[in-house]
Amino acid sequence: MEHRVCCAEIEQEELMKTVRYMTEHFPYRLAGSPCEAAAAEYVVSRMREYGLEVDNETFYTYNSDPMYSKVQILQPEFQEIDSLPCAHIRATKPEGEEFDLIYVGDGSYGAYEGLDVAGKMVLVEVSYAPPVPEKARIAYEMGAAGIMCMNWGNDEEVICRRGLKAVWGNPTESNVKNIPDLVGVGVTRGAGLMLKDWCQQGKQVRVKVTAIADRTWSQVHQPRGILRGNGTRDEFVLVCSHLDAWKPGVTCNATGNATTLEICRILSQHRQELDRDIYFVFWNGHEVAEAAGSTWFVDNYWDLLNKKCVGYMHIDSTGVRETELFEIKASEELLDFAKANAANVLPQMELRAMSLKKIGDQSFMGIGVPSITQRISFTQAYMEHAHGATLGWWNHTKEDGLDKCDPDVLVEDTKASLQVIYDLATVELLPYDFTEKLAQFRTKAEKLAGEYGSHMDFSDLLENLKQAETLVGQVQQCRESCHGKKAQLYNDFVKAVSRQITNVTMTYADKYSQDSYGFSKLSAPIPLFADLPRLKVLAPDSLEYGMVQTQTVKNKNRINDGLFTIIRLAQLYSMLLETKGGCEDEADQN
Repeated sequence: MEHRVCCAEIEQEELMKTVRYMTEHFPYRLAGSPCEAAAAEYVVSRMREYGLEVDNETFYTYNSDPMYSKVQILQPEFQEIDSLPCAHIRATKPEGEEFDLIYVGDGSYGAYEGLDVAGKMVLVEVSYAPPVPEKARIAYEMGAAGIMCMNWGNDEEVICRRGLKAVWGNPTESNVKNIPDLVGVGVTRGAGLMLKDWCQQGKQVRVKVTAIADRTWSQVHQPRGILRGNGTRDEFVLVCSHLDAWKPGVTCNATGNATTLEICRILSQHRQELDRDIYFVFWNGHEVAEAAGSTWFVDNYWDLLNKKCVGYMHIDSTGVRETELFEIKASEELLDFAKANAANVLPQMELRAMSLKKIGDQSFMGIGVPSITQRISFTQAYMEHAHGATLGWWNHTKEDGLDKCDPDVLVEDTKASLQVIYDLATVELLPYDFTEKLAQFRTKAEKLAGEYGSHMDFSDLLENLKQAETLVGQVQQCRESCHGKKAQLYNDFVKAVSRQITNVTMTYADKYSQDSYGFSKLSAPIPLFADLPRLKVLAPDSLEYGMVQTQTVKNKNRINDGLFTIIRLAQLYSMLLETKGGCEDEADQN
């Protein structure tokens, strides 16, 4: 879109005033704390000032307060090292407990090959591959009794706050057992490298760890504001950033909150231009309870989201210093739209764009709401030098202060997000494009069929994919000639396709549940087929082979069901859009 008037209204001082106020008045926004409650009231008051319909919703989340830790190295030489307790751990006895320490690299499944960690504490290197909650889940599955997280970065003597809960959102009776029952602490990178070297030299490393944290239900606050548009379309855009944060939490996430409130302020002055409403929600339970707030919102507003939400934007860690390129992570159907927006708003900046995976409050993939998250980010070389610190070595540490925010970068980040949100709220035809998504899905399925066709019949899946790709493409081809009532029909169609295709391509859990946080199977080309490689190494007459093969066939049926629904939707909407001689609505032409 050419219209960019809103971007000129961003005020740097307004952004920084919010960042400074939140940091100074609400420095430790741990979910369930008085500080978090005060921060929530502040956000509500700001949205009320802008004329939004506001509500400070409360709910209970399974929470944890990490209180105290102490780590002593007993062997090969005695010394005490700095540490912090992780959240959602099994607390040790007050006098501490002793463990043999085993180094397991990145903590993925492959890192445990040939190792016996039963009853021991594992030393892992912190990264997002896999995220720490998944490292903890795997460690617990492997029989470990504890986990020690070596920080990323380089020689900075800092320790990141960590949570080990693994279960996404509040637990249920069926998944509470998946919360790792581990002792857990974080240590500096320097101390971790020393311990790693001893482990790799074959020395016996024994540690005494005291780690105290609770696990309890606590009430948290989640501000929600609704900016009503002009009423043209009965739909809405969901815009969110997480409120809870570790002290001082400037770039995670006072800057994201500032960006969200500034967008709220500006768009409230343009409400008559907005054909769709905008919901602004400040998630709680992001850091410790693993996306509890966004999951609660999905669970309690399922029907509303399913019927009326056209897109979700999560705003996190904007305005970070030393960042150089613009990074977009988006659902494939919105990726080209987001890239075009970035090219228009930030034409001078290098772009890095990729498909969005399920992480970081992306709680809407089961229901199938397409999503965009974006920010000015570090170069690949910078992140590699910092050993995977994608948000800066200071992320989740006491060093995440005001000096880590670049006000100019914060303005540029806010521009890009403001324009995307404005466009989604005003565009007549939703900018979803399934061409690349379906083509990539077919390519992945064809490759798996060639490799694993002897273990499972792929012919039905490939035929359904071919039909879905052709028929959806045919409907998309008439996009530009859809206006008025036909435009709404077209929008209903692409929303319905997104609801079906996202669940079977981006998640393993069903559409009403959540995968565990950072679940390893989600990194597979098609998550529901993540176990196919196991069939090659298992004996065909073994019980395990039979169980894996049976589940994989069931997963294929789930995909086929989604594809068949898409096929029938495409056939139906093609007929509806062709009524009265093509995509033009005669009533709208008169």
